[in-house]
Amino acid sequence: MHSMSILSEKLVVQPIFISLVHLDIFMGPCRYGFGEQLSYEYEKNASEIKLSQFNNEIKEFVVSDNIELLDTKYLEWHEDFAVKEKALSAVLENDPRVDVYLISGTRLISYLSTIIAKRTNKPIAFCPLSTNPYSRLGGIDASAHLFALEYKEVYNALNYEELNRMFRILYVRKALSKTKILYGIRNNVLSFGCVSSFIDLSDITNRFGTEILNFNAMEFFKVLDELTDQDIEEAKIITNDLVENANGVHMPAENVLNDVKFYIAVNKVMKQYDCNAFTLPCFEMCATQELNKRELTFCLTHSLLKDQGIPSACASDIGAIIAIEILMGLAKKAPHMGNCMVILDEMNNNTMRILHDVSSMYMKGYDNEPLPIDYVSFTKGNWGATMRYDFAKDVGQDMTMINLSPRMDKIMIAKGTITGCDDFLTQECKHAVRFSVNDSRDFHKKEASFGHHFAWVYGDYVDDIVEFSKVMGIEAVIA
Repeated sequence: MHSMSILSEKLVVQPIFISLVHLDIFMGPCRYGFGEQLSYEYEKNASEIKLSQFNNEIKEFVVSDNIELLDTKYLEWHEDFAVKEKALSAVLENDPRVDVYLISGTRLISYLSTIIAKRTNKPIAFCPLSTNPYSRLGGIDASAHLFALEYKEVYNALNYEELNRMFRILYVRKALSKTKILYGIRNNVLSFGCVSSFIDLSDITNRFGTEILNFNAMEFFKVLDELTDQDIEEAKIITNDLVENANGVHMPAENVLNDVKFYIAVNKVMKQYDCNAFTLPCFEMCATQELNKRELTFCLTHSLLKDQGIPSACASDIGAIIAIEILMGLAKKAPHMGNCMVILDEMNNNTMRILHDVSSMYMKGYDNEPLPIDYVSFTKGNWGATMRYDFAKDVGQDMTMINLSPRMDKIMIAKGTITGCDDFLTQECKHAVRFSVNDSRDFHKKEASFGHHFAWVYGDYVDDIVEFSKVMGIEAVIA
């Protein structure tokens, strides 16, 4: 995995366990029990048992991917209902690092939960223990109070599955806010090849917190020409590894090296500017004739970066970078992206295709075995290495695709079923996955408000993305 990968980002969760423990012996509405059960020692012991159960459960059931669980803070209060500043400060000591507070406890947790939310202005979440027969009403009580005050970040999960989904979404939001895109520009800021990418770059920064570094794309060639002997040796090692582990190489193997050198050059610039996402304009750079002169294309760089957990998109499509990162973060898979179109002579079957030569080895998961990849030249001159995979091997499998509107205020979400693959060994930009959707006419009409580039991953992530859109304040459009 790349040292700058968004997948190395962690959502920091601070668990807090709140317990009302009575000091005096009495019975009434705030006090259950009889005899020994009314003692402080009995209640304290019962509280510690519940605390232990809570700690065991979150270690077992909270999915650890991209989650850093801090040690649970214990917050005790008594029947005077006084909130002691010393105790509150102690449980909030990690606040500068914390992204979300996970609150549990015994009884009357809602008031202190509202204090924590107001004091920190951080999201708070509630989830019942797996043995609880009912939902966590303390969270409902607290959220009603906070929502009325227009505090929006209170999450009431019914079980750990829902809690993990919310944590995944909050992690992706954090990853987007920590993203810095290396945006190669040739001349026009908005690429001539993808005008649906964005309207205003500030829309992306304002919505997601993503930083964008404009970089003269011609400078990549200068970096390429100044590669050191060590850089070139690294490129040779990578090239040999790709070729030796390929399912097939349908071009001169030595021609792959030029594309890997460009990948090395891009990495050097990314490291120089602390960037962790990348795009640049295909058509404008092609028109300089430098690609023809150097016999390389950018396709392999995009594929290799995605396989390293770095969002990378064709044709200066900043919106596609965001879409790729959303899918990459939620699915932990390397997405594919490309031109999305209806196959007109198969409209009765609602068949479509997504076309671009940027498949990846880890499209089925970074923890899975790499896919069997073939290498095919982009050009008929037998240069410009591209990764190819036969999507027909996966007929019947689900896929989820998304695209963001140019204003970043809407997200189109669709699920498809893979039906085949165009001839994946054909040169030029010909690599396409075929799939069916519920209604290709409806898809086509809705696509007109989003643009032609869709990112997709294997599996069904529609519900996750819908919830993500709610958290981000983006309108979800389902096709």
